[in-house]
Amino acid sequence: MMKNRQAACARFWGLGVSSAFLICVICVICGLSAAPPRAYDLVITNGLIVDGSGHPGFQADLGIRDGRIEDIGNLSSAPANARIDAHGEVVSPGFIDPHVNIEDPIKLSQYRLVADNFLLQGVTTVITGNCGFSAPDIAALFQKLDRLKMAVNVATLVGHNTIRQQVCGPRTNPTPQQIARMQSLVRAGIEAGALGMSSGLCYQPGVYANEDEVVALVHVVALEHAIYTTHLRNESAEEQTAVDEAVRTAQRAGIPRLHICHFKVAAQSQWGTARGRLDAARQAAGPNIRLTSDLYPYTSLSTTLEYLIPPEAFPLLGGPAPGRAKSLTRAIDMTLDKLHRDGWQDYANVRVAYSVKHKEWIGMTIPAIVRSETGGDSLRTQASWILTHAASGDVQIIAEVMNKQDVGELLAAPDMVIGSDSSIHYRGLGRPHPRGQGTFPRILAEYVRNQQLLTLEAAVHRTTGLTAEIFALPRRGQIRVGYWADLVIFDPALIQDRATSADPWSPPKGIDYVIVNGAIAVQGAKLTGKLAGRPVTRVAPSTP
Repeated sequence: MMKNRQAACARFWGLGVSSAFLICVICVICGLSAAPPRAYDLVITNGLIVDGSGHPGFQADLGIRDGRIEDIGNLSSAPANARIDAHGEVVSPGFIDPHVNIEDPIKLSQYRLVADNFLLQGVTTVITGNCGFSAPDIAALFQKLDRLKMAVNVATLVGHNTIRQQVCGPRTNPTPQQIARMQSLVRAGIEAGALGMSSGLCYQPGVYANEDEVVALVHVVALEHAIYTTHLRNESAEEQTAVDEAVRTAQRAGIPRLHICHFKVAAQSQWGTARGRLDAARQAAGPNIRLTSDLYPYTSLSTTLEYLIPPEAFPLLGGPAPGRAKSLTRAIDMTLDKLHRDGWQDYANVRVAYSVKHKEWIGMTIPAIVRSETGGDSLRTQASWILTHAASGDVQIIAEVMNKQDVGELLAAPDMVIGSDSSIHYRGLGRPHPRGQGTFPRILAEYVRNQQLLTLEAAVHRTTGLTAEIFALPRRGQIRVGYWADLVIFDPALIQDRATSADPWSPPKGIDYVIVNGAIAVQGAKLTGKLAGRPVTRVAPSTP
């Protein structure tokens, strides 16, 4: 620095001795009075930065200040209040989970929202409000999130099922006035900060909505330049019809962004068709619609008992007492017809993950429960048990219904991102799906390191930058100057999911640090107790 000052002064000697001397004195005084450089809050050195863009990784240091990435380069001698040496490790953006269901944990939280199972697997941002279910008042939701101390950043969609329940409930064809009211609520939710609207057309009350109703609401989403996400009306033998409906809805509504949630083929009779269906849907969508999707890297799903019931059976349930037995008989026939079309002999591939009223069922298959309850396990008795207990909403299931080859082929598809379809898990509460602890490490361990189906850079892109792009998350998902410092530091040779069906609580290994908005939330693979998450609201596109 002194040499530079002397060289600058020497250039002025041609002005005359006194003038040059005066200028040099001023330079020295200014140099002496300049404040020392401000220390970074945190500097991360020696890591391989995989920045979330999909481009090759590179060696560099990161300087973090006030929750954001301020510098990328050689910062080995820069002053810092804290330093992390990431030698031999990957520094990536924090993973973004586009498909979680955390309305209940938020509702029950008073002062803080913990999310240990997400943090320990490297997730720093989640999107809730999926499958048509969201907070009923999005503005009030964000007001509460502003008050809470949160472990992760939280964004939301507005749910069609939730809105429909508020306006007209199930088993109803809405009037024009009710359609207008639902449109108003969708618009209000997006204007309050929701990223778009979700639907769940295999769940009540969405199962009663016809295509025209959904088109009317998605049209509002299109006018707001937001995204429409859908849990298809059917993911099993009739999935092609459901995919066609989703594409047609987007085309009729004029929306340029359609996202199909947890794309899968959940029917043994249809295994081997998953990638073909997705490619055909993308082609049918045409150049004016970007069709994206997400998946979780497991062959089992987790949901409510409603998933096992065909849509046409729902109107037969819970009707007036006269004729109820006959209606139940028809509903059993329809449910068993679905079972056989999907290629299953019985419900031995379905077990209970959660029940408040019947904890003794947790971990048991449906045939085993029926045997313990009735002494028999005929198919009709199993179907009757499903129809009876679906109405209570108390039973959560895990069903082994997918094929490994389909999962791998879907994972390699364009515009496919990763989502856990999980919630916040509390140890001892049921026996949840292992995806709640292992989704993101499993991608890096199984599909990058073991199978080499994806490169490291591609996998990080699908768990960070691509997700942020699809859902228009502001300044997240990449390691760039000015972006929020949401980061994961992991050992690519050691990262591994460890959660299993028998022990879904085991945290992954190989993730050493997780940083949320510049605060270290995980250090040495242990939670620090820092709750630095923020609400993430939609940023409306600027008008020309």
